[in-house]
Amino acid sequence: MTFVLVRRLYHGRVRRSAAWDCGFPNQTPRMQDTAEGFGQPIRHIFGPFFRIQRLLPTPFDVAPRYALHLFDRWWDWLYIPLARAVETGARWVSFLQQGRISLYLIYSFATLLILLAFVL
Repeated sequence: MTFVLVRRLYHGRVRRSAAWDCGFPNQTPRMQDTAEGFGQPIRHIFGPFFRIQRLLPTPFDVAPRYALHLFDRWWDWLYIPLARAVETGARWVSFLQQGRISLYLIYSFATLLILLAFVL
């Protein structure tokens, strides 16, 4: 419906003009916005979830440098212990899987005995 309405009411003329330059007609690359300006609001919203280390230049630096390092707060106390637990479990299972048929037959027989004892 909207497509048909726009199609009928559109007059076909396009107005061309210069791109918006923030009121400064002779901008240089130094005056342009950077990714910092776009990322800062997102960083403020999600800031509590990260450890942020900033290296900010002073106004008197001859060669100013800006650095930002983000570290996940959850990584050290949630993901690493979970990964270690999975690795320990995998080591235990690999101990059970030695590749010999006699061990597999013993495992199957023991499982059947445990299930029979559980059912009775």
